[in-house]
Amino acid sequence: MNKFGKLEIVRRFGLAENGALLFFGGTIVAAGLNFLYQALMSRMLGPSVYGALGSLIALTTIVTLAAAALQAAITHAVASTDHLENEWANAVSMRRPLQWAVAGGTLCFGAIAATSPLFEHYLHLKSPLPVVLFGLFVAVTLVGIVPQGLLMGRLRFSTVAIAIVANAAVRCALGVVLVELKFGLNGAMAAAAIASAVQLVMLVYPVRNEMRRGSAVEDRFIRTRAVILAIVALGGVSTFIGVDSFLARHFLPRVESGYYVAAATGAKITLFAPAAVTQMAFPRIARVIADPAKIRRILAENFTFVSLLGIASTLVIFLFSHLIVSVLFGHRFDAAASTIGILSVSSAELGVMTLMTYYFLARKLMFATFSWLGVAAAALAIWGFHANPTEIAKVMVVTTSATLLVQVVVAWFSLPRDSLPTEFQGSKSLDDAPGLS
Repeated sequence: MNKFGKLEIVRRFGLAENGALLFFGGTIVAAGLNFLYQALMSRMLGPSVYGALGSLIALTTIVTLAAAALQAAITHAVASTDHLENEWANAVSMRRPLQWAVAGGTLCFGAIAATSPLFEHYLHLKSPLPVVLFGLFVAVTLVGIVPQGLLMGRLRFSTVAIAIVANAAVRCALGVVLVELKFGLNGAMAAAAIASAVQLVMLVYPVRNEMRRGSAVEDRFIRTRAVILAIVALGGVSTFIGVDSFLARHFLPRVESGYYVAAATGAKITLFAPAAVTQMAFPRIARVIADPAKIRRILAENFTFVSLLGIASTLVIFLFSHLIVSVLFGHRFDAAASTIGILSVSSAELGVMTLMTYYFLARKLMFATFSWLGVAAAALAIWGFHANPTEIAKVMVVTTSATLLVQVVVAWFSLPRDSLPTEFQGSKSLDDAPGLS
């Protein structure tokens, strides 16, 4: 491909503006550092303890993507109004979302801390402290999504990229130090919580003045219904990503659960680049919600890009499964090589599924929550078929394939064919348009 062809690809996927290319690269770097963290922890903790860490990391994945729900609502509100040159353009207030996030984080921390003995028993832990530290991570993450949503809506991708890379770097370095100091699983979870606090500070500082600003019309933009829809929709996707690792820890013997978690972690390589593409596609679709032609083009381009990325990474994992497991986790996890290839198919499909969910969210369609049916199907199937890691992996491939197929069919028939009436183009709020509120 010549130079001009490469530039066209960069332009097509929105990577040429507002630090988007840096965000794309930063997301991949952060994912790589997180994988390095996982690799180092697996070697330092061993299969049995790493299985416990993996189950908690599966919960953090669920929380991180579920927390993106409020971020999605904020991003949607800012992206769909920030470009308008009138008094409504700057009316989005962050005060109420910030209050929601702080209150939600506090409640979640209290609930998780109170139920930590139950998690300790279900996940076969030696102490409830790792669960309490997980609760702290949840609280910090919930607060951080408010400034991140504002920055994403403003298309300030470079600022977000730097913050998420810093988070991954601190977690990796601090995790090694704390585990080396014999803090074990507690140290690994403490590193995750502290790293999230570092990211929070880096996200808040550039928009610290806007975090304090109120607005008499803030409810016109960030509505409870939009937040609830986003919570349910993205909570379903995030639960889908982590449900197998969580259940594997409960159903499988401890060492085998460690093998499964290692395979599931390695398979998530297929989610690296698609995650960055999906997050940038969401505000782009929100900004052109009144232009069906642009919606179709953006969705088609990103669907193709994410699918090709998933196929390419899946092929690599299939061809070099033993090498990948050996390099990432060490020879003690060689048994995971037979499972990682199967799970890479499921992970690649989950990358496309996330894109489709964000598309439905951008159009405020209730079908965005459909992934919960897939979660229920996966959980029931794993409950019935969990004799070994490979059996659970096959269940995940079948359920993700079926869920994604339904999403694609519904998306095809739901794509808008005609433009919205003129009076709704550039309306003050997407909630003013028919069929979107």
